[in-house]
Amino acid sequence: MTATQIQEVSPEEKCAVVVGGSRGIGRAVCAALAPSLSTVAIIYRGNVEAAETTARMVAERGARSLLLQADVRDHDAMAAAIGRARDEAGSVDVLVHAAGGTSAWKTVRQLDHREWTDIVDTDLNGFFNSVNAALKIMHEQRRGAIVAISSIAARACSPRSAQTAAAKAGLEAMIRVIAREEGRYGIRANAVSVGLTDTDMGQDAVKHWGEATTKRIIDSAALARIGTPEEVANVVAFLASDQASYVTGRTVVVDGGQFIGV
Repeated sequence: MTATQIQEVSPEEKCAVVVGGSRGIGRAVCAALAPSLSTVAIIYRGNVEAAETTARMVAERGARSLLLQADVRDHDAMAAAIGRARDEAGSVDVLVHAAGGTSAWKTVRQLDHREWTDIVDTDLNGFFNSVNAALKIMHEQRRGAIVAISSIAARACSPRSAQTAAAKAGLEAMIRVIAREEGRYGIRANAVSVGLTDTDMGQDAVKHWGEATTKRIIDSAALARIGTPEEVANVVAFLASDQASYVTGRTVVVDGGQFIGV
C-alpha cells in the first residue's frame, strides 16, 4: 500500500476528537459522528453540565463518550487532552475544531489589545494548538481527517468583525497548508464556513444587529432563514467520513445561499 492509498479501519475502532463539543455546532457534530464511530472525545473548556448532556447524546447514538476538560488557548493542555484520547481509544481518526469566541463587535479603531488577542487566541491559536497535537498522532498512523469550523466573516469582512474575520481567514489558510503538507500521508484537511446559525453565538449576533438588520440579512440569503447546528454537522460528518476520501484543502460554505457567486 502506498502512502496515498486509503488505509481502511473498521468503524468500530475509530475515534473522533471534537474540540468545543459541549454546545452548539460542536454538540451537533458529536451527535452526527457517533453512529459511525466507537469513541467521541469531547473537549470542553468549563461547562461540565453541557458537556455531560453531549455525552448522553453520544451514548444514545451508540458510541462511547470521553469527556476531556482543556482550555483551547493552552497548548500543553490541548496536547495532553488529545494524547489521552489516543491512549483511551487507540487512535485519533477525526479532529473537528468547533471552538470559537464571541466577537466584541467593535471597529478596529475601538478594539483594545486584550479584546483582539482573546479572539485570535481562541479561534486561530486555539486551532493551531488542536491540530498541532492531532497531526503528530495522525502522521504516525498515516491516516486522519481534520475539519475546522470557520465563518463567512472571513469573506464578508463586514464592519466590526475584524477579530473573527482575521482569525477565521487564517484558519482557512492553515487548512490549505495542512492539506498540501499531509495529503501524501493519508491525512485530509477541510473547513466548513458557516453563516448565521441558531447557536449561542448566532443569537449574540442577532442581538448585536437588531431586528431590522437581522431581517435584511436573512432575507438576502437564498433560503431566507437561519441555519441549524444539525445542518452544519451533516456537512462536517460527510467531510470526516470515507465518503469524502478525495476531498481536501477545501472550504465548504454552509450559509443558506447568502454569498452565492462571491
